[in-house]
Amino acid sequence: MAEQVNVGLIGCGSMGSELARAVHRGEAGSARIIGLFDEYQPGREALAKELSTGNAPEPAQVETVAELVNLPNIDLVIECASQAAVVAHAETVLRSGTSIIVMSSGAMISPDFMRTVSAAAAKSGASIYIPSGAVGGIDALRASKALLEEVTIVSTKKPSSLSGAPGFADWEDKEITEPTVIFEGSATDAVGLFPANVNVAATVSMAGIGPDATKVRVVADPDSPGNVHEINAVSKAGKFSFRFENMPHETNPKTSFLAVLAAIETLRSICEPGLRIGT
Repeated sequence: MAEQVNVGLIGCGSMGSELARAVHRGEAGSARIIGLFDEYQPGREALAKELSTGNAPEPAQVETVAELVNLPNIDLVIECASQAAVVAHAETVLRSGTSIIVMSSGAMISPDFMRTVSAAAAKSGASIYIPSGAVGGIDALRASKALLEEVTIVSTKKPSSLSGAPGFADWEDKEITEPTVIFEGSATDAVGLFPANVNVAATVSMAGIGPDATKVRVVADPDSPGNVHEINAVSKAGKFSFRFENMPHETNPKTSFLAVLAAIETLRSICEPGLRIGT
């Protein structure tokens, strides 16, 4: 059995809680949650109590990320909060020599921020992991990165899943009865306007031709079968098309269930070194 990997969690909302439950059930190999950070104390306390069932000790609750990375024997931090949390805390985590899994990948498309955290990781020897999230095909985009000529991603969601996003502000009080294009532009702009909805666009752009060149369309459709993402890429190695009809997570309709599963698989691959397929 692989040596236990001690994990600290940033964000105890629906995404973080579901991931923590999966770890508690043993679905992520030898990982164990030993510390929780969330500014919302009731949510943090509820999750800590839930994770203390069975033989597992209750995770430590900390008031700052600095305390989190100073917990004895911590190996890895998982961010499940927001792009703002990544910007605020990723450098602190990496400077401590602790690796991080970033779920809110939209934060990483800022060139200045990427340089900052990459430098911190290089200096300390820590790693930055970005799960594939709500889509697949990331390996194909990475493999053909130097040959890519065009990448487009169309994200279609129910209007309720887009509600609250800055890019949806003009549509909040309008009835949408048919597929309606809410946004067209670059991944750079999409991530800022839909921070809780299109992290997938950031991940696709980083794997491929970059956020400024990656084209994004956001569509609101009341009859959408779920969170639908369609990726089309043209390269000198061929043309690639991927379509994903994802069920929204039951506790957070802005997030696809697949995004949680991708995070679990990323964590499991860290905990259980051995055979790798497509990575």
